[in-house]
Amino acid sequence: MQNKKVIVAKNAGFCFGVKRAVDMVDDLLKEGREIYVIGELVHNNQVIETLTKKGLKTVENLDDIPNDGTMVIRSHGASIKIINEARSKGIEIIDATCPFVNKARIVANDFYKKDYNILICGDKNHAEIVGINSLTENSAKIVNDINQIKDINFEKSIVGVMSQTTYKLTFLKEVVLALLDRGLKKIVIENTICLDSTTKQTEIKDLAKKVDVMIVVGGKSSSNTNKLAEISLASGAQTYHIEIADELKKDWFVGANKIGVAAGASTAQFLIDAVVSGIEKMVE
Repeated sequence: MQNKKVIVAKNAGFCFGVKRAVDMVDDLLKEGREIYVIGELVHNNQVIETLTKKGLKTVENLDDIPNDGTMVIRSHGASIKIINEARSKGIEIIDATCPFVNKARIVANDFYKKDYNILICGDKNHAEIVGINSLTENSAKIVNDINQIKDINFEKSIVGVMSQTTYKLTFLKEVVLALLDRGLKKIVIENTICLDSTTKQTEIKDLAKKVDVMIVVGGKSSSNTNKLAEISLASGAQTYHIEIADELKKDWFVGANKIGVAAGASTAQFLIDAVVSGIEKMVE
């Protein structure tokens, strides 16, 4: 690999919340427990496949879980309705919700109790946002495009602004500025973007400026991984978002001397290692 250098982002891979959820499920499966989860435990197909082989059962709704079963609430959290229905059926609940997501849930509920207009930066159909919004009786306005701000009717005197934990800090700032431009006088801001997301975003922005090609590893449905790829592209690096090493193409690295590798919060270390190894073989 003469004159070629692969630089891996220092904080690439599992965040605390994802590692916690995966470890919790792994430990339960080792005990021989029958464990169910509604939807993906984390947004990474390869991690889910590994846990499925060990016995994890991923289902679509509560009716797929027996009344004497055990349900793990995934790292993104769940709606209050699902939690209450599970309890009423006698299903054992094990909460693997990320602590940062739980903080955001508390913030949303606090805004609701204070009778604020609630504005959340995020994707309305994302599992985390569905769960958070359930704490506001689904009254929050959810935006993922700055142009949506002008169409929102704020009926109350105070606007409480928060964010999906994996969203870009730059977008949260843009939203607040847009609200100020509308002439709103009372805005309460809670930065609910998790530390790991902020760290990864800052890291890839800096790394993208130093390399010729950036490889972002992680699930295509992973919000935080998609944001990393967006930031890398915006920083000027030739960027490729892949899930596994088999997706790598040799011609991506023609003429590239420095190659960066970053990974989303749901990306296991074995996937990162395989990508690095694949790149090194292609450029040697």
